[in-house]
Amino acid sequence: MSAPSASTTTPIKSTAAGIAGTKLHPELLPGKYSGQEKDKGSKSGWKRPISWALAIFTVINLGLAQVSSIQQERSARSAGGDFWTNPALIDLAIKEYKEQKPPANVVLLGSSLMMFPFWAMDASFDPKIADIAHYHKSVALQAVLEKNGIKNSSVFSLASAGQMSSDAFLYASEFLKGDTKPEVVVWGIAPRDFADDNVKSPMATVSFKQIVDLHNFSSYAKTFLPRFEDKAEFIANHSCFLYGRRWRFQKEADRTLEKISAAVARVFVGKAADSKINATAGSAVPAPIAAAAATVSANTPDLSISSLLAGTAEQRWETSTREYRGRYKNIAERDLSVQMSCLDNTLKICQERGIKVVLVNMPLTKLNQGLMADGFYQRFNQQVKTLASAYGKDVTLVDMTNQSQFQESDFWDTVHMNHIGGSKLIGGILPAIRSYLNK
Repeated sequence: MSAPSASTTTPIKSTAAGIAGTKLHPELLPGKYSGQEKDKGSKSGWKRPISWALAIFTVINLGLAQVSSIQQERSARSAGGDFWTNPALIDLAIKEYKEQKPPANVVLLGSSLMMFPFWAMDASFDPKIADIAHYHKSVALQAVLEKNGIKNSSVFSLASAGQMSSDAFLYASEFLKGDTKPEVVVWGIAPRDFADDNVKSPMATVSFKQIVDLHNFSSYAKTFLPRFEDKAEFIANHSCFLYGRRWRFQKEADRTLEKISAAVARVFVGKAADSKINATAGSAVPAPIAAAAATVSANTPDLSISSLLAGTAEQRWETSTREYRGRYKNIAERDLSVQMSCLDNTLKICQERGIKVVLVNMPLTKLNQGLMADGFYQRFNQQVKTLASAYGKDVTLVDMTNQSQFQESDFWDTVHMNHIGGSKLIGGILPAIRSYLNK
């Protein structure tokens, strides 16, 4: 067979390399404009909108977080702000605590059960002091210590509304150290600080949400976040503002729908139904409480106990009974191990740092004690005694649960003491504080 002629092979080479002097269409060039590269370019096109979406989402989250922080701080600084659930109040208290010169040698820890009597005593002779949410001193306790030979004493209150045992652990761990650590901590506790049906987990408190964040959560993960899903949830909540506030957004959406439904109902039902709704709403808010709310909203700087626990004594006690019946719901079945371990850890931290503790099992009215399941209060008191006794002379337990000197007239409601009860409280804790400070 003869070899192929030159004329036969030339077209093949021309197809691959192109005819000399002639440019091929870009689609026919090898490599750079191949079909594979077209697919890659298509994928890059998808990446652009995703990147933009992520960037916009990040900016929105950061913006909302900043706006929320500013609103919380404004509310915390105003007399008519959110006194009980505003996390910015914690920042203000800690800032004031760190700026003390010299630092306080006595620090108060606990919930509103500690806030009320110490504030009420000072407010009884100085009505112009700051409202209860912004007041962090105790002139009464300082005066009694001075009278009993403890010179130049200073008291600072880190008690906060709804403070749990786990929250006190966070305060002690994070702030009672270094140059600002006190000589003595007076820590008032009660069963609600260990089991509250309104607080589903230690991570649900305002204090936890404000004190623990991504930079220190590893220190508390073992205590508060034992499961992997708990840790993942925590990181998601703190990494994404919208995700962390999803339940609040849902609540606000529900409220908006309720308002819309009510408005539609008024339109279709007529004036008769409207007047009935107004009458019902009016009966649900007693006049004294409405007047107190108006005082608060008017940003009156000198808030008194009557505006915070408004109404007659009968109304206050009825409201408190209803509130604590809900808080104590299923209290006998609640697992107290985490909160009890936080009590133990707090006492251990104080012992290691040379801080003496006066642990006060706070007095409660007989009515409030009766709201708990049979036998629970006694078991709780015994657990507290057992834990406190393990620390020897570094912890003094002052058990005021069955003190006969406390009468109903010493309380504003079933749990919060007034200034009269406060003076009795000081009388009970004074010997322990004095013995520690004298040493």
